[in-house]
Amino acid sequence: MTKNIGFIGYGLRSRTMMKAFEAIEADLRVRAVCDPREAQIREEVAGDGRFAETEYGQSAEELLGRGDLDGVFVGTRCSLHAALAARVLESGIPLYLEKPVCISEEQYRSLRAAAQGRTGRAVVSFPLRVSPLVREMKRIVESGLLGRLTMVQAVNNVPYGSVYYHSWYRDPVETGGLFLQKATHDVDYISYLTGETPKDAFARTAKLYYKGNHPAGLHCPDCAEYFTCRESSYVVKHILKEEVTGDACCFAVDTGNEDGASAIFTCESGLIVSYNQNFVAKKGAARRGCRLIGTDASVEFDFYTGEIREDRYDTPQTVNHVFRAGAHSHFGGDEALALEFLDLMDGKAPESDLEAGLRSAAVCLAAKRSAESGRIEAVRL
Repeated sequence: MTKNIGFIGYGLRSRTMMKAFEAIEADLRVRAVCDPREAQIREEVAGDGRFAETEYGQSAEELLGRGDLDGVFVGTRCSLHAALAARVLESGIPLYLEKPVCISEEQYRSLRAAAQGRTGRAVVSFPLRVSPLVREMKRIVESGLLGRLTMVQAVNNVPYGSVYYHSWYRDPVETGGLFLQKATHDVDYISYLTGETPKDAFARTAKLYYKGNHPAGLHCPDCAEYFTCRESSYVVKHILKEEVTGDACCFAVDTGNEDGASAIFTCESGLIVSYNQNFVAKKGAARRGCRLIGTDASVEFDFYTGEIREDRYDTPQTVNHVFRAGAHSHFGGDEALALEFLDLMDGKAPESDLEAGLRSAAVCLAAKRSAESGRIEAVRL
């Protein structure tokens, strides 16, 4: 049966999820889009039959009041997620919410209140949690192979890190900082694997590379170093042969965001989770995954290689699993999220729900506070 959906914000992630729906041959029609980029969006979706009858508007209230929508996507900039999510939850329409679900303590409290009794009415964009790789890791953990978990060692070396300095992501007022922007995914899948939400955090951040004395507001094409700077949009596109994600100067005085961070999280059981994220690494230095160390065995995985490795203690045995999902679809997670949202619109509670989104945000907010205060900070659920 055809599902009618609406978008509040139709940006990169919304477009990506529409590709995921196409990949699973979902029967969807986009009835409404609320986005100030109407003309550009019309051009982007020209020829896509799913948008043949789409109506465009500027008001979220107008979209939510239509009465003909089976589901609503919130795909705006991060600073708007919490307030818009609260409005959709109030309407009763099934919600797909981009992460992070909030970017401040105030937004967290407000969304937590709005979500009371409704956390199962939303799918949060945590594709890593539902990716085939992580689900296999979960199966291994639940099999008892590892014995008792004693430690998690996690890493995220982001090979496309310049997007957080070239584009609007450079503004922490919009993102809440890179714990909320990136670590929210990793905190979620680690909590999913361990079955625990950390109770406190001790964190540090650093800004050692993406900084400089170039003037505020400078863009690469206007800079004397346009053809030579290793981070210029010209060099990225024509020399490094990579996707250009913006052309704001990475070395200007108005460049926001840290470019490296570490955090130690402690769980109620005593389990220690160490996490490191870095935005300077490039190409083959990409890493994202973790090692779970148990009393009987250890298991680790890396999204970029698609490999899981089990090291057993009682026998001289290492077992390798290899997955083929590509990075472009969050390692297969986007299609799984698309299926979850279809199920939600049919009344089934999702696995990647709003409770997961709120808990991850609370942990990341604690890490952010710790980096600012220099103290261990409690996770405020």
